[in-house]
Amino acid sequence: MRKYTVYIGILLVVVMMLTGCNLNRVFKDQAYTQIKGEGQLVDDKYEYTLPAYNEKGEEIQLTFSKFGEDQFKQGAYLRLYMKDKDGKKVVTSYEEVKKEELPDKVKEKLQATP
Repeated sequence: MRKYTVYIGILLVVVMMLTGCNLNRVFKDQAYTQIKGEGQLVDDKYEYTLPAYNEKGEEIQLTFSKFGEDQFKQGAYLRLYMKDKDGKKVVTSYEEVKKEELPDKVKEKLQATP
């Protein structure tokens, strides 16, 4: 029985690697934001501090970075993946999403912000 447990564990790891599973997104809290304004260039990355909203519509002020030469596209919607670190939310990953993919309460909040 123990032998099968090890095989199943190895199989799960291989499947996660083959499917491109991003461990920075697994079991993380999520919030949504819209890019407004330009990021600050800090150590070869663009840093943004923006209000974000969880699925309940609660606001969270988050700071996150984009590595590389390009900034985020103005008006882009992002899903931010976060974890708690020392009582503060830290963004571990992000992905661009379409407006239609935003939860209803998040859409309301983002439309209300100038």
